[in-house]
Amino acid sequence: MKKYLFVLPLLVFIGISGLWATGDGQKKTGKVVIGFQPGASSTLPMLAAEEGYFALAGVDTEFIPFSSTSDGLAALEVGKLDVGVSFGTSAPLTLVTNGAPLVIIAGNATGSHPIFTKPENAALYKDVSGFKGKIVGTPRLFTPDVVFRGALYDAGLEPGRDLEVIEFKRPVDVLEAVKSGKVDVGVGSTAITVQIRDAGLAVPLYTTDLFPHHPCCRVVTTETALKNKRPALVAFIKALLLAEKKFNEDPEAGVQANVHQQNFTEQNARDITFAPHVELAIDPNTKAIVGMFERMKAINYLDPETKVDPYAVIDTSLYQEALERVKKEAPSPYWDTLSARFVDQNT
Repeated sequence: MKKYLFVLPLLVFIGISGLWATGDGQKKTGKVVIGFQPGASSTLPMLAAEEGYFALAGVDTEFIPFSSTSDGLAALEVGKLDVGVSFGTSAPLTLVTNGAPLVIIAGNATGSHPIFTKPENAALYKDVSGFKGKIVGTPRLFTPDVVFRGALYDAGLEPGRDLEVIEFKRPVDVLEAVKSGKVDVGVGSTAITVQIRDAGLAVPLYTTDLFPHHPCCRVVTTETALKNKRPALVAFIKALLLAEKKFNEDPEAGVQANVHQQNFTEQNARDITFAPHVELAIDPNTKAIVGMFERMKAINYLDPETKVDPYAVIDTSLYQEALERVKKEAPSPYWDTLSARFVDQNT
C-alpha cells in the first residue's frame, strides 16, 4: 500500500511561523500515523499538511490511505495506526460495543453523503418513501448506512419486508452495483463523490435530508495510543484546529490542499472540497455522537441491551488542551467562537 508522507517546504514554514506569538514552536512531540479515506472528509488533515501546521505544532505525520472503514479501523485496532480521521462515527461505536479499545478524541466532518441512482430513476427518490419495493445497496459499517436505516425505521419501512437491502464492504462497490443494475439505488459516501459524477449518475438525496447535521467522521484513536502518545495527539489536534481556521478564512486553500496532497485534479478537488451539505469542524461534538449511539440502539444496529456507556468512548480533554494552547500561541477571536461551540456541543 502506498504511504503518503507529507514534507514541509522550508519557505512555507518560514511564511507561517509568524502565526505563533509564543509557544513551543518546532518542539517535537513524536510521530502520529494516520489512516484516512481519500475524499471530502480528509480535507482538513490535508490542509494541515499543505500549510505545514503539523511541523509547526511539533508532530511528525505519516498518512496511509484506505478504501474501506472496516480495513482502516482493523489497522487502528492492532496498532498499525495511531489515529483514523475519516472512518465515520457508527463504525467506531459498533466496534467499541464489541470490545475494541477505541476512543473518539475530536471531530472532522459532519454530514452529508450522496444517495444516488441512474438519472432516469432520480424522480422516484424525493423522500424515503420512494425506497419501498426497491433494491438498495449500502456500505456496511459506514455512517450513511446507519442514517439510511434510521430513516427507514422512522418511515415504518422494514428491510426484507418492504425493500431489499444489499450490504457491500466499500462505497465504490455500491457504485458498481448501481452502474450494473444490480441495485436500484445506492447509499454512498463523500469518498465517491467524483466517481458518481463521472459515472453520470444522479444524486436525488443526501443523508442530511434524512438526518440533518448528523455526525460523520470523528478522529478516533486507541487506548494504547492515548496512553503512550498523548503529547503528539494534542499537537496533531492543534494542527487540525489551525487548518479549520484557515479553511473558514480561505476555502480555496482546501481545494489546493486536495490537489497537492490527494492528487485530485483541480475540478475533482473542487467537487470534493465543496461537497453539498458537508461541514468541516474539529470539535468532538459529544452530544451528536451520543445521539448517534442511541439512534443505533433504537434501530437494532447495536444491541439495545449493550452496557457500553457512549460517554466513556469519548475523551474531549485532548481537544480542550489543544484549543487552549492554540489560543495562547496564535491569538484570534476565532478561538473564542470555538470555545463557545465546545460548551454548546459537549456540555
